[in-house]
Amino acid sequence: MNTDDERNIPTVKYEPRAEMFASSIMGTRKYQQDSYACLETPEGSLAVVCDGMGGLEGGERASALVIRTLLEDYITGSITDIRKFFRNEIKLTDSLVCKISDENGRPIGAGTTIVAVHIRDGEMNWISVGDSKIYVIRNNELHCIVREHNYRLMLNSMYSKGEITLEQYRSEEPKAEALISFLGIGNVSLIDENEAPLKLLQGDIVLLCSDGLYKSLSDERILAVLSDNYFDMQRAADELTAAALSYSGRGQDNTTVVIVKYQ
Repeated sequence: MNTDDERNIPTVKYEPRAEMFASSIMGTRKYQQDSYACLETPEGSLAVVCDGMGGLEGGERASALVIRTLLEDYITGSITDIRKFFRNEIKLTDSLVCKISDENGRPIGAGTTIVAVHIRDGEMNWISVGDSKIYVIRNNELHCIVREHNYRLMLNSMYSKGEITLEQYRSEEPKAEALISFLGIGNVSLIDENEAPLKLLQGDIVLLCSDGLYKSLSDERILAVLSDNYFDMQRAADELTAAALSYSGRGQDNTTVVIVKYQ
């Protein structure tokens, strides 16, 4: 090829983008209470995972209602501040889930967790209520960026402040996994969110999941599956849910994973 031909070749600039992949299984449960969504628009990439509570009548309706409401408001709204949008949606959907009732109009005590991330121009904002998780994988290291909003969080705080003894802590520990914050609790106040957007680097992986994943697989196992399938994230998502089912056996919870690869 001569020099003139080379000068005429158009320059193509490749912008990093967020690619999303998902997998969700019922496990050994009779119904699916997890819901998730992945959405790409000119305004950014949105990924959400909800893990419902309250059985088929409550948990499934709660998680589906939150996903549907958040997506509709995101698509139809004019959003200038994604963090404010997330906070408003948490308050709104908490109220809506509280109002879920049976055929006789009686509240059924439904609830759901939520983790959500939004990526635009290489920056990620996120929010979390409950015990679903968000991980960031960078340089082959896995970092969880949210807390589990359960009774253990409260016990650890009381013990560190000297408000309870070790004996009291241990006596309460069997109840440690009970959630103390979720959508549907009413006037939800315990919310985790970023203070400043997380600047993503090319090759970063963000993993959203319900508790069926991390209660079945260790961090090392999760990282190994992601690393082994770095160039096929859909396969990684499928292998994570399959491994959770295989390792946990008869008592496997619903398990949902959404993987976002900034490539």
